[in-house]
Amino acid sequence: MERREQSDDDRTVGYLAIDLGPTRLHAGVVDDAGEVVVRDRITTPARNVWPALTQLVSRVVAANQSEVTPAVCGVTCPGPIDRGTGAMKPVGMPIWHDFPLRRELGEVTGLPVEVETPGRGLALAEMWVGEVAQHPAAAAEFATLALGDGVDGAVVARGRMLEGLTGNLGQFGHLIVEPDGLTCACGAIGCLTAYAGARGIEASTGRELRRTPLAIAERTGIMVARACATLAAMLDVADIVIGGVVPSTLGQPFFDALERELDQRVGLSHLAELRVRGVALDPLVSAAAVARRAASELATGELDDPAAQ
Repeated sequence: MERREQSDDDRTVGYLAIDLGPTRLHAGVVDDAGEVVVRDRITTPARNVWPALTQLVSRVVAANQSEVTPAVCGVTCPGPIDRGTGAMKPVGMPIWHDFPLRRELGEVTGLPVEVETPGRGLALAEMWVGEVAQHPAAAAEFATLALGDGVDGAVVARGRMLEGLTGNLGQFGHLIVEPDGLTCACGAIGCLTAYAGARGIEASTGRELRRTPLAIAERTGIMVARACATLAAMLDVADIVIGGVVPSTLGQPFFDALERELDQRVGLSHLAELRVRGVALDPLVSAAAVARRAASELATGELDDPAAQ
């Protein structure tokens, strides 16, 4: 457990942040400046995941000796998400299917709870504390790719994140990047997730992600470049933000291969200035960004209290 105490006399509003994944569960408290003041994590257990998560959250809340008081809980988790019930329906994680995550976490924490996918959380974090936040004009049009255990994304247009028909726009892990390639957990052939998600990479090498061979790191960069070229052409964006454990672990060989492949895949003149950049945003900050948006919408009446649903 890592903890950072603040010295302010008056308690300040912050966020309870939770990031759920197939291999790790993270929880923490984040202040309104995007700084993580308490954090903890555990390996996702093979069974009894919900009790393990509630214990993790309880430890984080008890360990919060800072001046930050969480007002809203934000969760990032694999999608798709049922926006009506706040349940997650992640591919390859049947244990979570139809579990009323928003309602149950609301009862445990006593807070309003909002649930989002990692790529969409990354977009909100980028607009909050990332480069886009420093250059508001750039917030108009960009896309994200979150390369974690799986692959997820988002699209921001005119400064607002696009929702799609069911609120799940951004499932870019299921773009086809190799038509005769590996089988994805969704059952399709050649999805980006099979090549650029940590679980897919580890399955193909039989090694931990940090021991990925150079050739596979470069292959990952190539597949991500293909996806980025497709996204740029489809969405007319000049900025694609990539985050997550995969790029941070694979490092420069991944980005070098991505850049080389992108040069060959992007030929449209209006995409000549396309920039694909890596960011090191903490997943708990992405989850807190989800909570921050919900807090704003609750204050303005745009969102009903999810805990009451």
